[in-house]
Amino acid sequence: MTDGGSGSGDETAPEPATGNHHRGSARHVVQAGAVHGDVYLTSGAAESAIIPRQLPLAPARFVNRRADLALLDALLPGAGGAGGAASPSSLNVVVITGPPGVGKTALALHWAHRVRSLHEDGDLYVNMRGHGIGPRVDTSSALLSLLRAMGVPLDRIPDDLDGRAALYRSRLDRKRVLVAIDDAVSADQVRALLPASAPATVLITSRNRLSGLAVYEGARRMALHALSVEESLELLRAGVGADRVDAEPEAARELVDHCARLPLALRVLSERVMDRPGYSLGEVAAELRAEDERLDALGTADDELSGVRAVFSTSYSALPPDCARLFRSLGAHPDAEFSGEACAAAVGLDPKAAVRVLDVLVARNLLQRTTRHRYRLHDLLRVYAVERFRTEEPPRNRGEILKRLAGWYLANVRRALAVCSPNFPSVDVPEPRPTGGLLDFTGTEDALAWFDVERPNIVGIVRAVHDAGLLDLAWRIPVAAYGFFELSRRWEEWRLVNTIGHRAARSMGHRYGEGRNLIGLADAEWLLGDKEEALTHYEAALGAGREAEDPWTEGFALRQIGLLRWELDRSPSGPELLRQAAAVFRAAGERRGEGMALLGLADCAREAGRLDEAAEHCREAMSVFTRLPDSWTVAWARYAMANVLRASGRHRAAVAEYRAALDVFVGDRDLDTEALARTGLGESYAALGETESARMHLGAALDLLRSVSDPRADSVAAAIARLDGESPKPDPSGAPGRGGGDRDVR
Repeated sequence: MTDGGSGSGDETAPEPATGNHHRGSARHVVQAGAVHGDVYLTSGAAESAIIPRQLPLAPARFVNRRADLALLDALLPGAGGAGGAASPSSLNVVVITGPPGVGKTALALHWAHRVRSLHEDGDLYVNMRGHGIGPRVDTSSALLSLLRAMGVPLDRIPDDLDGRAALYRSRLDRKRVLVAIDDAVSADQVRALLPASAPATVLITSRNRLSGLAVYEGARRMALHALSVEESLELLRAGVGADRVDAEPEAARELVDHCARLPLALRVLSERVMDRPGYSLGEVAAELRAEDERLDALGTADDELSGVRAVFSTSYSALPPDCARLFRSLGAHPDAEFSGEACAAAVGLDPKAAVRVLDVLVARNLLQRTTRHRYRLHDLLRVYAVERFRTEEPPRNRGEILKRLAGWYLANVRRALAVCSPNFPSVDVPEPRPTGGLLDFTGTEDALAWFDVERPNIVGIVRAVHDAGLLDLAWRIPVAAYGFFELSRRWEEWRLVNTIGHRAARSMGHRYGEGRNLIGLADAEWLLGDKEEALTHYEAALGAGREAEDPWTEGFALRQIGLLRWELDRSPSGPELLRQAAAVFRAAGERRGEGMALLGLADCAREAGRLDEAAEHCREAMSVFTRLPDSWTVAWARYAMANVLRASGRHRAAVAEYRAALDVFVGDRDLDTEALARTGLGESYAALGETESARMHLGAALDLLRSVSDPRADSVAAAIARLDGESPKPDPSGAPGRGGGDRDVR
């Protein structure tokens, strides 16, 4: 350093340049105009650069999550993945969300250790304890901890939140550092912990969705779900040994099911298995079969806070009261998946209000939204909801919820069936009737699609209300849903619900309910191939219908008994019973039933070779049906007439009738009758020598029948084979017979 002049007083000498000059580090510089005496400069030891390495121990025996790890790799430039998900100058913020126990922290720490070497300026870790042991960590305290980890002296850390956040951002500016924030509860809790510039990476885990970080900070959100079955087995192998798992594969899969493929549950279970070296996996699986004891079995004796129940409890206890009430009420629902409208009905809320509460549960990952209006409760969370309901709600509340829920399903089944089958005699909804959340169906396809989705819930609610003693609802729902089980070909479930419905009606002494359920039970038995059992149920239904003075049940039972007896041994009593059925329907003004009985007489006459008589019965039925607002029944009569025409050798006329019927069946998405009409069309085209048309319709019919494992597929396959061999011979009996009658639901 130099001073400002020479101080010689020689005015002729050139004046030196004025300035400050230094060499080396300018860490401490003193500038003075004039200095007299000695100058001493002292300094403390230079601050050493601290590179924090705060990541906790990586989880042991980490397996699976390959797709999730690959996605995380791709988000970080230079981390071994695509590296193109973000530009090198952008800040990477990733939020891993998911339900409690799904393995968010394990994934985050495993990945963080994988990419640790890429962050040469260090890694920081803070557990916000959103759902953990001890008090929740506030943002200011978290900043204090992180700043101290970076070597900032305590006396230089501001007391206020904004000051700490500003210093934190300054310290991390342009640093390649990894910040792991575990168990956060809200965007506000972590927003001040985000660095302000690249190339820092921030990894956040939370049971909540933290949508605000995605909206305002551009965070990427990764939703973590339960493992697949194979991934769960891999985790189980890592915990208990591959030999034990591979020696009992079925028991291992049962254990995976009991754990609902939740990583935490599988890890706890692995410890339980290892603590029982003398037990087989099958014996351990047997311990977990009882739902009301499963959470006990998935706890740990030496650390009660690390069990599955404890992890769920921390999320549940943080819920607002209305959300907690709805969550535990889901434990009374018969299935793990449900619609928002059904949920609203169950708890007596307005549908819009229920959706707002459901959205909170979704945001906190206690519930999964599967589609726009449907939700799913994880299997173990459902067990926990049942437990909370039993603990916190009086026993009578379950009956009230089931009553409201069953009434909602009954009302909507009626509305859906009215669209598909406007002439089908349904049953009333008992008081109190649901007033909100009722659905409107745009057509047959819409109604059938709704039933297909809700079918497991309908079967479940029938069981639940019967077991709860709500017998009046237990017999009504199967009767109302009669047609849907036939149309969807769910014959085993059809038999089940009508068996329960019949049992409920019989317990009440309700003969009308008995008769209606016996009809459905008999139809299901016939379609399942047990004709003798079907006949027994039809005869019991006939007695119940007459005693209850229900002409529909009486007429239907007479018609079905007549058809069955004719099919079994061509008994002459068959046509006579059909005539009695037609008379009963006619006297009661049940015109559709009368027409169906006439078509049954037409089938008998055609199969007996009395073709003129068969045609006359078809014309009578057509006359009845054309007075009804029901296009399907008219199409069914045309199909019956086509069978008569084909048996008479009038194949061109038969083709016209088959095609007219087919248009209606296809429009109604009725695959069963579509297959029948296409079969008849194919046979008629074959008889006319139009082989390509025959092959097209027979092939389509074969595909439809095989898709549902229908035994009639064999006869259609034989008809196709004949096209390539000898000339086909017309089948005088018409289309293949079909058990269960003539689709009375339509």
